[in-house]
Amino acid sequence: MHKDVLLILMTIVFLAAPVTTASAQNDTSGVTALKNAPKAQAVVGSWVETVTFPPGTGRPPLTSLVTFHDDATMTCSDQGSVTLSDPSVFTPCHGVWTRLMQRDFAYTQLELISDLSGNLAGYLKVRGIYTVSASGHDYTGTSVAQIFDTNDNVLFEVEVANAGHRIVVELP
Repeated sequence: MHKDVLLILMTIVFLAAPVTTASAQNDTSGVTALKNAPKAQAVVGSWVETVTFPPGTGRPPLTSLVTFHDDATMTCSDQGSVTLSDPSVFTPCHGVWTRLMQRDFAYTQLELISDLSGNLAGYLKVRGIYTVSASGHDYTGTSVAQIFDTNDNVLFEVEVANAGHRIVVELP
């Protein structure tokens, strides 16, 4: 009986212990906050992402800014949103994400494509799965990007590799 009471007291002390310490309060890198964050929200935050296309496409990697919000929505903005090879303008993306497993997340995003006169020409849909690293500072994954015309016909499809690095607070 004494052993049971001791176990219960230890559990209560452990659960009631504050998760911040003096060193955690002085941590400006965001590492401590990430360690204490629930794994289900590991992707929440802003990221700099590199999108790498297969060698056969002839397209160099591009950089994207991506934000995953805690309400399971996302936004992003890609480098090169205006293209001249097939004159068009891409809007920033809007999408949704869901947790698959502890650090694995799936997402779907859409971008509108307009011609240089502002007429809707189609849209870009990107769907992928990312795995956030144990540190919480990086992710990797693959995505399928599809370009559709205004009648929902697939004009182009490619699988790309994604690698993201978390944007953290830096003091001046």
